[in-house]
Amino acid sequence: MRFPWANILLVALVVAELLTGYLGLTHSNPEWIGAMHLHRIFGFAILALFAWKSRNILGSLKSAHNWRTAGREMLWSLLLLGGLLAVMGLGLAWSHLGHYSWLGFSGTTLHLNLAWALIPLLAWHSLRHRVSFRTRYLADRRNLLRVGALALAGLLLWRTAELAGILAAGPGASRRYTGSYPETGADFPVTMWLNDKVPFVDANRWRLRVGGYVERPFEMDAAEFQSWRHRVTATLDCTGGWYTVRQWEGIPVRELLARAGAKPGAGSITIRSRTGYFRRYSLAEANRAMLASRVDGAPLSAGHGFPARMVEPHKRGYDWVKWVDSITVNDTGKFWQPPLPLT
Repeated sequence: MRFPWANILLVALVVAELLTGYLGLTHSNPEWIGAMHLHRIFGFAILALFAWKSRNILGSLKSAHNWRTAGREMLWSLLLLGGLLAVMGLGLAWSHLGHYSWLGFSGTTLHLNLAWALIPLLAWHSLRHRVSFRTRYLADRRNLLRVGALALAGLLLWRTAELAGILAAGPGASRRYTGSYPETGADFPVTMWLNDKVPFVDANRWRLRVGGYVERPFEMDAAEFQSWRHRVTATLDCTGGWYTVRQWEGIPVRELLARAGAKPGAGSITIRSRTGYFRRYSLAEANRAMLASRVDGAPLSAGHGFPARMVEPHKRGYDWVKWVDSITVNDTGKFWQPPLPLT
């Protein structure tokens, strides 16, 4: 094996890409901007690694002996290589060529899902080449220089690409640090997570129920709820690849919790939609959240969550639960739920 260090670095870089990509997917807080910058640097470092290892890759593919003795494994390795290059290509196209979609899926969604789909192949490849992870390879001092060279290459390629896009006034220059592109029209897209569909909600019969681990559970009707006009300007950043800055009106969640009287030991709240969809918030997140009834001075449309949707500027769009009809205070923490919604 001519380049055992390359397999070590490939696995490390891909794992780092998955971790930083996950952080970018689950956070809409500028404090996490560093994670997305690292995500892009690691991506360019992978491309540099492929260029560095290209001679070995091409030599292996041209070897008749390899195809005779391990043809099936060679095909799987070729599929992994093609998949990784496709993930990199999708990400670069999204970042620098602008918003695009295919079969109704945005480029960022394709990039993300293909990356997750490659995890089993990467795990298989790592096991197949586990000889690379022997201590004598990991302890090689030359590998430290190689890591430094790749880090520098990734940084320089990233900054060069970003600067070129800015100087050329390309579409990528308008994207947010999460990679999302702006939606600035009078309206913004109506999106749902997975299998949710827009439900019919009769405002005359709708009630907001606040209960759970509280002293005074209560219900609020639509008339009382819509009378609240607390305002906040917040960015809705959808994982589908767009964001919009809007003014929202409604009632702060802290007001609802104060009225209900959360018991000592309360750890989180569950916001549940009419559709059954739900997300948990920590109490700190709940204190900066709002349950909105209006956006940009107009009542929420059915697609945007009428009669009530959550607004929390530090969270991505899938946490802005729509068609809310209950808030439950829990005596357990927010992490008693999947990191990403499963339904």
